[in-house]
Amino acid sequence: MRVRVQQDFWEYKANGDVHTGPISDNYIFTANGSAIPAYKSVAMEIVPGKVVSEIRQYFYREEKDTNHTYSVVTRVPVGFEGQLACFRLEQSYKVGPLEMNRETVFRTRTSLKNNRTLFTDNNGYQMMKRTYKTFVNNTIARNYYPMVRAAYIEDDSSRVVFLSERAHGVASLSQGQLEVMLHRRLWNNQEWNLGYNLTLNDSSVVRPVLWMMLGSPSALSSVYQQEALELQHRPVVMPIDQPRGQRKSGIDFDRILLRITHLYEEGEDPVLSQPTTINLKDVMRGIGEVTKVQERSLTGTWNISDLQRWSWKTDESVRKKEQTDFFTSTTQDFNVTIHPKEIRTFFIYFK
Repeated sequence: MRVRVQQDFWEYKANGDVHTGPISDNYIFTANGSAIPAYKSVAMEIVPGKVVSEIRQYFYREEKDTNHTYSVVTRVPVGFEGQLACFRLEQSYKVGPLEMNRETVFRTRTSLKNNRTLFTDNNGYQMMKRTYKTFVNNTIARNYYPMVRAAYIEDDSSRVVFLSERAHGVASLSQGQLEVMLHRRLWNNQEWNLGYNLTLNDSSVVRPVLWMMLGSPSALSSVYQQEALELQHRPVVMPIDQPRGQRKSGIDFDRILLRITHLYEEGEDPVLSQPTTINLKDVMRGIGEVTKVQERSLTGTWNISDLQRWSWKTDESVRKKEQTDFFTSTTQDFNVTIHPKEIRTFFIYFK
């Protein structure tokens, strides 16, 4: 598979005068025309390494500038005996400080034939298909969608996935293109915004991180959900004082709350989208001996048997009743079955 990729920074100019047209602020994105390139010169250096090599690109707003406004560092894993160490490229960005009334995006253009169709996650959950639409007013902004965890474009043979550790706005405004909103600096003269400090006059520098993945749709379907979790829950290294002796923990594990989520949607992967059974006694063996398991509501507030659920009419097929029985008491084997995209919460009691 060969996919041509080009990446750079672009800016939307925002209107700041309420008397001349629509404005952008904390809650509104109103592009004043198409985006324009945010730089006039680029510098690059490649730093090879034994485990990871870095490609560092620096984007200068003006050719005479000595300090760059934007940068992207792409970390490429070096192969081990002909195999990749991981499935993604990590990209770290430096964006800002911006000029006034600018909204900066990182645009990726590819050779994919996606017909301007984009897929984004619904608040970190199900992937939603976003088809480009043309409107009388504000077409650009109305084709932007939130990306909490993942977004991708694809055609019949290839898929390009972006994973995020924070929420961004994303869009596919042209064939084979995906852009991510990284930073905004806005000011306007609307009285309500000025009174409540909603002008977003943000002169800061932001440093977001995205992971980029490229492969066939079938290959990436089996790994991108796991990669997204790894990005959002990266290990945190913190210096601590060296303990001077053994101190016994005062934590009592008589009961804990455990939430289990199935990462995959139905039909997303032929193997990983199947229901899976977990033995809670085996999972909790490192904490103590499990004596009782009680299923709770999603937040853990109520016993599952006390809930009065709404009954919704849907077009999708519903699982048979015997597949949705709740696990509400102690059993001999402590097995729990999780179906695609299901979330279940339990109180685990220990001896």
